[in-house]
Amino acid sequence: MPKLKLLAFDLDGTLLKEDKTIGQETRKMLNTLQQAGVQIAFVTGRMYHFTAPIQDLLGFPVHFVCTDGAYLRPIGWTEPRLATVAPAVTKTVLSMLQDELHRVYLISNDRIHYFTDEPAPEIYSWGFAFQPVPEPDRLSHFQQVEQIIIGGEEAKIRGINKALNMMLPGTYMEIHPSLIAGYNHLLIRPQGVDKGSGLKHLAGLLNVEPAETVAFGDWLNDLALFRDAGLAIAPANAVPEVKAKASIISPFSNEQDFIVFELERLLKEGKMVV
Repeated sequence: MPKLKLLAFDLDGTLLKEDKTIGQETRKMLNTLQQAGVQIAFVTGRMYHFTAPIQDLLGFPVHFVCTDGAYLRPIGWTEPRLATVAPAVTKTVLSMLQDELHRVYLISNDRIHYFTDEPAPEIYSWGFAFQPVPEPDRLSHFQQVEQIIIGGEEAKIRGINKALNMMLPGTYMEIHPSLIAGYNHLLIRPQGVDKGSGLKHLAGLLNVEPAETVAFGDWLNDLALFRDAGLAIAPANAVPEVKAKASIISPFSNEQDFIVFELERLLKEGKMVV
């Protein structure tokens, strides 16, 4: 039977409750497993500066895979490994959307660069370290971009996505629903980089085999995480697309310490050992 060596957690809707806390029973169990030698990783779409404080809720150091895999910072690293969107892609996006830059956000070096007077409220789902781009430098050549986010009405985003696909065939981009009804986000990531690739890179650094990893997630960007984990567990509140790819669908939600229930069951039934 596989040995449990690495636990990978999405945060919002998974490890975190709606009030952005971690359940007491979940904290206790993760502390016990960490003391037994199991590695714990946060694998999230959040940026690092927005993720790091959650480590304090557990009370021990964790590995960080942030910005959907583009920001990797294992325990003990003083500097992260950053993946970047190709500069030519960034330049094309900014040029094409020159008259609609209020829709565009560039995540660069763990900061959100924006081209409007005030960032849209939903962008705070990624982070809160903002850097306005001065008017004369609107089309500056960004060499390091971990992610491009383009927001707007569903029809508008579909149109932008179609146009960019024609101009940049093969570029890694996905449309995700916004927290605001009728709005979407178009996400452009570094080629081949996602939560799954981030987990694989981390596991390689830790000498952990895929079969020795268990991942937990609830949202669309967790599909890649599930793809590359040995075992994938979704809470009851996960979206249908994620449940369809999960190894296990819990009857409990993120509000009900589903992580504890599922890990206890795995260990009790002997499907994994510590």
